[in-house]
Amino acid sequence: MPDRPYHHGDLRAALLSEAGAALRRGGVEGLSLRELARAAGVSHGAPRRHFEDKAALLEALVADGLRRLGAVLQDAATPDGRPFGTVLQDLAVAYVRFATENPALVDLMSASRYLADASDELAAARDESFAPVRRLAERGQAAGDLARGDARRVGTLMFATLHGLATMANNGMIDPLDDDLIRGAADSLVTGLAPTAGGPY
Repeated sequence: MPDRPYHHGDLRAALLSEAGAALRRGGVEGLSLRELARAAGVSHGAPRRHFEDKAALLEALVADGLRRLGAVLQDAATPDGRPFGTVLQDLAVAYVRFATENPALVDLMSASRYLADASDELAAARDESFAPVRRLAERGQAAGDLARGDARRVGTLMFATLHGLATMANNGMIDPLDDDLIRGAADSLVTGLAPTAGGPY
């Protein structure tokens, strides 16, 4: 049977969508450019116009996931008059919800090979994704809700707490729908990072 022709309005977006669905169903091992082409209804060679190989597809998935996460975090952390603690609570719930709805994607995004020696595109997506957390830390410091210090470091501590909660939820150790627990953890984080006379943390 001859290959199906390459005709698609936005093949790259369609392939990423199909790849995301395949990742949710079977993890990284379940991803195949040939199967994605079949699902998108194009010839098996068509995906290579956008992704040289599976590794390139995975990197694109990570970049797309980071941008989606960044949009979720930005929406949760948008300044709108809420107290700092409430914003952090909402951001914490948003991150844990995203991570529990996309566990395989978040695992892929957290893989060490995408954290070191990242391409320029991936590094930009990563910085964009976590910028809402950093900006929230900066606002908290400016308002006196958080101790002064390196905002990136404070943001990293905040993210580490959120990612830990998400990992526990994905492992079945906590109920991902227990927003009260997540909000309580955010409150404890604010208390732990509050300004003190003894030092920056």
